[in-house]
Amino acid sequence: MKEQSSIGVVPEPDGFRYDTVIKDGKPVHHGDYFSIRHPEMDHGRRAKIFAPFAALRGFEEEVASKETRYESKRDLDPDELYELNHKLNELYEATRNGKYSRQNPVRTSVEYYRVCEDPHNEAYGCKGEYITISGIVQRVDPEQQNLKIEDSVIPFSLIFRITAE
Repeated sequence: MKEQSSIGVVPEPDGFRYDTVIKDGKPVHHGDYFSIRHPEMDHGRRAKIFAPFAALRGFEEEVASKETRYESKRDLDPDELYELNHKLNELYEATRNGKYSRQNPVRTSVEYYRVCEDPHNEAYGCKGEYITISGIVQRVDPEQQNLKIEDSVIPFSLIFRITAE
């Protein structure tokens, strides 16, 4: 075996086929056919070629998820709770007859509390964020205690505010 080469920590075996290629290094082209067809590129332009390549899949999403500010759930005072129950009752009355509600769809915005579901975040399970969703009310279910808007089902206990559109 030879001494360890300068290319890394792996020693080169005796009789290595590409020993001369490694020792010669990068080929130099000055004025030949190759250098005319492939001019040397500055590092800035070369970096742009590889910019779309993401070495770590999902890294950008993970970083963005850490920027979300989570907070504790706010409690409603009795007046706000009364107003919310009143609006839920109005929505229930407007949507309990399926045929009537399909002919006269009710659009509304609901602000509700969504608990952090990212297990890698310190707020996981204990804090959350307030989300506003707008759309047509599909169903108000007093037995299941939830409200369905478009494809989202929101429990009554997580609703903070309802605004008619």
